[in-house]
Amino acid sequence: MKVLRPLKAMRMKCLDCCCGQVVEVRLCKAKDCTLWPYRMGKRPEAGEDTESAGYVEKPNG
Repeated sequence: MKVLRPLKAMRMKCLDCCCGQVVEVRLCKAKDCTLWPYRMGKRPEAGEDTESAGYVEKPNG
């Protein structure tokens, strides 16, 4: 089994969710998805307000 780097694995998940349509990944509106801030190979900056980026951490439990 091939091991993917984290950003590549996230990209593959986004493509899977969007039925392989690259344009749909770009147009994704699922801001409650934990991968949303990372789509298109982006990485939220340290200290960035992740809520405004569409990332909301879910409580454990």
